[in-house]
Amino acid sequence: METTCPPGGTSPGCNEHPSAPVVARCVSCGRLMCAYCRLVYGNKNYCKSCLDRSRVSAPAPLHYHPDPGYPPPHGYPSQGPPPGYGSPPPPGAWTGGPPPPYYGYPPPPIPYRPARPVVFEGTPWGVGEAVIIFGIAFVAASILSVLVYTVLKSAFATTTAAFLLIFFSSAILYAFLLAGTFYSVKVRHGSHLSALGLRLEGLGKGVGWGIAVGLPLFVAAILVSYIVTKLFGPTNTDMVSNSVNKISGGGISPYLILLLAFTLVVLAPVCEEIFFRGYLYPALRNRMDKQPAMIVNGLLFAAAHFELIGFLPRFLLGWGLCYIYERNRTLGAPITGHAIYNGLILFLALFFRL
Repeated sequence: METTCPPGGTSPGCNEHPSAPVVARCVSCGRLMCAYCRLVYGNKNYCKSCLDRSRVSAPAPLHYHPDPGYPPPHGYPSQGPPPGYGSPPPPGAWTGGPPPPYYGYPPPPIPYRPARPVVFEGTPWGVGEAVIIFGIAFVAASILSVLVYTVLKSAFATTTAAFLLIFFSSAILYAFLLAGTFYSVKVRHGSHLSALGLRLEGLGKGVGWGIAVGLPLFVAAILVSYIVTKLFGPTNTDMVSNSVNKISGGGISPYLILLLAFTLVVLAPVCEEIFFRGYLYPALRNRMDKQPAMIVNGLLFAAAHFELIGFLPRFLLGWGLCYIYERNRTLGAPITGHAIYNGLILFLALFFRL
């Protein structure tokens, strides 16, 4: 880069210092420069006047390249830059290290709105990942449930086989669902289970919130169910709903009732809240405001039960459970509310034949 330009002994000398060899040419005006006149900006050679006239957005370092092989021209110091070039850089100018990147003009556009703050820390997974986990778990559980029901139907009466199928199919579904959830949290994203709301801190307050909100949710869901039943008729396509109706009709073994109660009051609230509120809701909440996240979570929660008549009551339940989880950040609150909701439905069917 510092070769004499143009080569040869007959070439003209530097415009300012004819006795000094030429080492560069100004990229702007084309004048020949020696090592004491040459200024480098952005890896390009400039003379002082052209560099002063240039209008750039960010200052770059000025490098001087004196050639120690011959004495400097008359009037120049033996070391350092020519006079007038040693003034300190302006505030904010680049003073060392790699040169700053040049982005050109105009500058990059400013984002229209700032990035959304993270509401639930340690939850980097996305909504699509949660949907994929549920889909895999549902398909796998459905295939295995068909095989289980084939065995149960050949060994037990129809009613007993139906109650046993509810327990086994639920256990299989939840096993796949929780396995996928814990794999995503612990293995794929390296997070902690506390990110799912599985913590003891604030558990007592959360249980109180679950009781306080679970009871009004149950009353509201009963009213919605009554309205839906009046509009569309008392049809039930859900196996659990049919089993609850059989309990209200009487003649069901107490052991089957206890098994159904364990499934609805313990197994379902714990496993469903870990996935829908602890895993799915933070993924929604970190990407949208509170009310849209609660509504979408409630819709997905109701749709995951595949029962048309109970869609609105379950949507209302899912929306309310998201609310108390948002307030408490512990799964003890929605698990309690969910258990109260399911328990009261079973209680009314068992003791009041409703």
